[in-house]
Order: sequence, then C-alpha cells, then structure tokens
Amino acid sequence: MFRQMISLTLLVSLVALSTSGISMIVLGSLEFQLQMHPVHKIFGILLTLSGAFHIYYNFTAIKKYLSKRKMMLFALVMTFIMVALYAIGVSKPIDPVKIEQIETIMKTMEG
Repeated sequence: MFRQMISLTLLVSLVALSTSGISMIVLGSLEFQLQMHPVHKIFGILLTLSGAFHIYYNFTAIKKYLSKRKMMLFALVMTFIMVALYAIGVSKPIDPVKIEQIETIMKTMEG
C-alpha cells in the first residue's frame, strides 16, 4: 500500500508542478507567480520525497536500465543539460535590492 501511495503522490506532484510551472511561464505575471510559488514549492518537496522513495523501490530496474550503453549515454546527456541550465540560471546577474523586495513579499504571502 505504501508503494501505491508513493506512486500516486509522485503522479499528483508531477501534474501540480508541471501545470503550475507552465501556467507561470505562459501567463508571465509576477503576481500570478507569487501566488503560485507556495503551491509550486510544496509540490516540489512532495515530488522530491516521493521520487526518492520511487528510486529506492525501483533501484534494481534503474541499475538494469543504466547497464545499457544507450541509456547510460542518455542519462549523462540529460544530467549535462540539467547542470548547464543550472549554471546559466545561477550566473544571471540580478539586482540584490529587487531580490530582497521579492523575498519580503513572498514571506508575507506564505505566512
């Protein structure tokens, strides 16, 4: 039963994160992004936790996938893309005063 709950949590979290993320991109409104941020963050945590359990329960299958050369290459390429996008995102300069203002607003909304 625990595995079923993990799978359903993973599914619902994926749907919540993808729909809230896509909505934030499409609408492009800072107000909407601030409204959705708590939802996006909570389901991000749920996705991470349920994903970790999913990996734990399916580790044998994952090792089998990675034993195939094409799948290992695919995983490495995806990991490289992820690291590159993180590096690009982190290297963008942002005004610290604006960051402080946004963080203050987000803390107020989450509280």
